[in-house]
Amino acid sequence: MKVAAIQCRIGDLESAERLSVDAVERGAEILLYPEYFSYPVFSLELGEKTLQFLQRISKEYDVITSGNVVFNAEKTTNRAFIFDSGDVVGHQDKVHPTRTEKAFGVTPGERLNFFDVRKTRICVLVCADILYPELCRIAGLRGVEIALNPVVSFKHSELPGENLRYCLYFARSFDNCYAIVKAGGFGRTFAGSEAAGRSLIASFDGVLAKAKSEESEEAVVAEVDLGRIRAYRQINYSLTERNVKAYEDLLGKNL
Repeated sequence: MKVAAIQCRIGDLESAERLSVDAVERGAEILLYPEYFSYPVFSLELGEKTLQFLQRISKEYDVITSGNVVFNAEKTTNRAFIFDSGDVVGHQDKVHPTRTEKAFGVTPGERLNFFDVRKTRICVLVCADILYPELCRIAGLRGVEIALNPVVSFKHSELPGENLRYCLYFARSFDNCYAIVKAGGFGRTFAGSEAAGRSLIASFDGVLAKAKSEESEEAVVAEVDLGRIRAYRQINYSLTERNVKAYEDLLGKNL
C-alpha cells in the first residue's frame, strides 16, 4: 500500500490540495496531513472547514485521508479524523496534549483507537503521543500495521539529538512491527512558533522516504509492504513473550 505524508504550509489549504493531487497521481492510498495543518490561529470555527476539505479529498480521489481539528463537544480535544472514500471511519483524540495545548483548553484523550480500513489496521499517534513507548507498544500488541503520526515539529527545540530524531521512528517500528507515517507542516503555528516539516515514512527496515527540505512543500510517498509487516510480526517475540508482571509499575499513579 502506498502512503503519503503531506508536508504543506500551515494554514494554507491550497498548498495541502496541490500536494494531495501529487500524492494521488503517484499512487498513494493514504494521505496524512500535519497536526493543525489548517490552523494559522487557534479557532473552533476552522474545524468544520477542515473536515469538509478532508472529506472532499477522500471522496473525490477515492483515498483515505486523516487530519486534525480542534473539536469541541462536552470538552475541547485535538481530534484526528479518518475518512475513506468520503465516509467517516473514526477519530482519535490526542492522548498527551502539550502544555501549550492545555493552556488553550485542550483536554487529553482517554485511549488509543484502532481502525480496520481496506484490510489494513491503522491507528493515529497524534504528535507527542509517539514519544510515549508504552502507548506505541499498545498499538503493536493490537495488531496495527500502519501508524499515522501528524506532528508539529518545532524548528527550535530544547530536545537533544536534533540530527538523530528520525531514529525514534525506526525504533518504534522495529519494536512494534508497524510502519509509521509522520507528516509535519512548515511555517508559523497558531502559538507563533516556527515549525519545520521533517516528514518521513519509516519501517523496521529503516526510513523509506523523507522530505528533501524541512521548509518546502512536498508529498513524501512510499510503498509499505503489508506482507512483510505481517511476516515480521510472526518472528518478533518481544510482542508475545513479555513478562507482564514486570510492568506493573507502569500503572502506578505515584510514578
